[in-house]
Amino acid sequence: MKRLYFYNDNVYVILRAIPVSNFYKKEELNREFLNGWKEYLGAEHILKTDTHFLFCEIIQEPEWNEVIDETIVTDEKQLQSKQQDI
Repeated sequence: MKRLYFYNDNVYVILRAIPVSNFYKKEELNREFLNGWKEYLGAEHILKTDTHFLFCEIIQEPEWNEVIDETIVTDEKQLQSKQQDI
């Protein structure tokens, strides 16, 4: 099951969560190692919590098209009666 993470009005799918301590060597963040994991997992973003780095993909908000006054034909008889009125 995929886990979601909500941050700054965005929704992310967590690909992998790895403890922060795995990326520090002598109190210094190993950015090369962190970016290597990002590439390996195919992550778009890395988010950090107090305990973990979250390698994530963002879920894009869908584009919506407004439907205005359209008739949905569910029955062939409805369609025939509309054609006769024209």
